[in-house]
Amino acid sequence: MSRSLYGYLRERGPASPEEIASGYLGLGELNGEARAAVERVVGGDPRFAWEGPLLRAADPRGLDLREAPYVVFDLETTGSSAREGGITELGALKLVRGRVVDRFSTLVNPGRPIEPFVARLTGITDEMVSGAPPAREVIPRFEEFAEGSVLVAHNAGFDCSFLAAARGGRGLPNPVLDTLRLARLLVPGLRRYRLSALVSHFGVRQAPNHRALADAAATAGVFLHLLRLLRAAGVGSVGEALALRGGGARRIPPQKRHLAEGLPASCGVYYFLDGGGGVLYVGKAKNLRARVRTYFNGGDGRRKVRRLVEEVAAVRFRTTGTELEALLLEAREIRRLSPRYNTAGREEGGRWYIGFPRGEPYPVPERVSGEEAGDGFLLLLGPYRSAGMVDACVEALGRIFPLRRCSGEGGPCLYGQMGRCAPCMGMESGEYAREVVGGVAALLRGEDGGGRLEALRRERDRLAAALEFEAAARLRDLVSGIERLRLARTLGTSGVPQAVVAPSTEPGMVEVFAFEGGGLLAHGGFEAGDEEGLRGFAARARAARRGGSGGGVDEARVVLAYLRRRSGLVEVARLDGGDGGLLEAARRVGRAGGMVQ
Repeated sequence: MSRSLYGYLRERGPASPEEIASGYLGLGELNGEARAAVERVVGGDPRFAWEGPLLRAADPRGLDLREAPYVVFDLETTGSSAREGGITELGALKLVRGRVVDRFSTLVNPGRPIEPFVARLTGITDEMVSGAPPAREVIPRFEEFAEGSVLVAHNAGFDCSFLAAARGGRGLPNPVLDTLRLARLLVPGLRRYRLSALVSHFGVRQAPNHRALADAAATAGVFLHLLRLLRAAGVGSVGEALALRGGGARRIPPQKRHLAEGLPASCGVYYFLDGGGGVLYVGKAKNLRARVRTYFNGGDGRRKVRRLVEEVAAVRFRTTGTELEALLLEAREIRRLSPRYNTAGREEGGRWYIGFPRGEPYPVPERVSGEEAGDGFLLLLGPYRSAGMVDACVEALGRIFPLRRCSGEGGPCLYGQMGRCAPCMGMESGEYAREVVGGVAALLRGEDGGGRLEALRRERDRLAAALEFEAAARLRDLVSGIERLRLARTLGTSGVPQAVVAPSTEPGMVEVFAFEGGGLLAHGGFEAGDEEGLRGFAARARAARRGGSGGGVDEARVVLAYLRRRSGLVEVARLDGGDGGLLEAARRVGRAGGMVQ
């Protein structure tokens, strides 16, 4: 018998609640309560459907695009040939109704050497995978994870060929949607359709970095945008999406192409104007000519874009020297002009907080939306823009602090036995408020000296050294979430100038950004050991201080997102107490950047 209810029903066909309760769940006679028991097991899982009194396993091809479960996955491999190579890493996210409900991530021992170029590209070495499980153990687990779901991948043929090779030449039975093919159908006119290009086009936060789980997350972000375009084009079901061919999706007829004439092929910001000269929309582009042409060559199918194109009467532009300058100018102009079609640009700040409920002796941190934030919380930390990042941070806090896990009655719980449950440890509510609630606030504000976070980093490194790769990867993500929250808060709220140092694209160089209150004071590039240049930069930044005001523009957020896409490596130093911190940060980044390159 199948290990899963979905597999049981696929093999057997539709079954009554009584048959499921006795034949699969082993519950015996339930005296009329069988359906309620089965419904509790099934919950809102879209893989199941009731046909009168019978439950069946739904064919994902017949599901509505909005209801279908998706498993977005990515592989890293030893090389480019599935016939001669093997899988080194598999990462996947399960999406239900647009939300991530589960994840799958593991290194895989391919049983053969990794090509040197691939090792440099991914950072996955033969030593890293030597103790990992082989594909014959990983693939069955992934099949169970993906059972009944639609598989999604970018350039899916490549990934599916390796999966099939690992299964003895047999592909998985799941339907497969390819974001590369969908993007070519739905977003005509782009110069490139690589995953990184689509991430940039749609403004997806997660950047691909040639590691399986991160690339799967980037693909998931792109796919959610493509789902909206499919629905806007009249595609309603998974089966209809699978049947699409070139020209099958309805697109905006090409029009007003003359408005894109004369634009340069350089970085900058473009403005769409209405007949009266009012600004309808502001956008940025690495290539102004190519980006603006996509609107008038058929756009990307969205109703909003269709309406925008109908209203546009003229296009203005301003060139910038770099992509980052274009990003910053776009943010400033959206805030200054509030264009009608820049709905995202008019949102004030972030949407999510970490909150401690009021009126509880041992309040536990939880994610709170902007609508829920109010007097019901003893402490609110934020706002932050990413719910996923907040969730990862809350999970990590449970590893650092003895949060309440039980009432403390009846002997210590499992967490209490590990010293991670305050009531079980005998901690009084006042001490909990000081040590836990106050400690969390200090950690996320960057005021605790980093000791607790450093302990979490050491645990991450210990797990990796013990070849517990999945646990180490999860902990790496949690640490990263806390670091990003701390950095965003520090730069966005600090009333003293702070310097962010990151590797430059030029070898041996670093880029330095100075912020105060979220606003950019200065930016420059230096050799890592250029003490005179760095001291001069710090002096200019202090002279440009704005009294703690960021000018209403969260420029720090824009810069940090840009740096994460590029390398993710940053160091922060205060500029109000001498230049030693900046000089040391530049030396550390210079050394680390040299190793990365």
